Amino acid sequence: MGKGGPKRGGEDVAERDRNTRVSIRRWGRACSLFLAVALAMSVTGCSSGNAASPTSTAAIEQSSSTTTSSASTVTTTSSTTTPVSVPGGQSAEDEIITRYVAYWDARFAANSGTPNPDDPALREFATGEQLNNVIAETRANLEQGLAFRPAAQPFDIQRIKVIDVDGDHAAVQECVVSDGVVIRRATGEVVNDDVTTHNVRGDMVRVDGVWRLESAQLIQQWNGVAGCALDS
Repeated sequence: MGKGGPKRGGEDVAERDRNTRVSIRRWGRACSLFLAVALAMSVTGCSSGNAASPTSTAAIEQSSSTTTSSASTVTTTSSTTTPVSVPGGQSAEDEIITRYVAYWDARFAANSGTPNPDDPALREFATGEQLNNVIAETRANLEQGLAFRPAAQPFDIQRIKVIDVDGDHAAVQECVVSDGVVIRRATGEVVNDDVTTHNVRGDMVRVDGVWRLESAQLIQQWNGVAGCALDS
């Protein structure tokens, strides 16, 4: 799976339910967020536990950056990790969520207008496999004449919680409605405007003192606004 950034205040929260535009998508958050697989950020045809290979985002905007899991249903328990304070008044969990959301914002921005695989924001918020995937996705969109644009009437549903923190490694769980649009840059033709709901696991790693997204895995996907998006 554009997403507006979360509040940058000093609030200490391990879970956020935001009414802010989501860029992702997250596969950008389907098989993105999530690679493309187009979610293929893979979401179109989820392959068991393997990273999505670079392809066009025409099939699923969010799926290009995430990998998928063969499990149809996954139950995730909340972390019992005690929040660790960090400079600036944020809890470690709040910092992790902020950086996770910033990755998806950067991905959407890098693929809007004329896609830029060299956008420094991609390297600021991603690392390892996820960085390789999003660069490949963005380059493919550039070469194929595609770009992202926000939905005219976004659903604005995104919930993120930290489920584990262990030293320099952390995991988050996200429920997001991916409604970004993929267009042909030359004509403005809409290539994909499907609306899907994604349940995503993101693995974060702290590199050079800051959290970056190392991998994003699509756990479940529903057509339209459904599944986890309907949970209270």
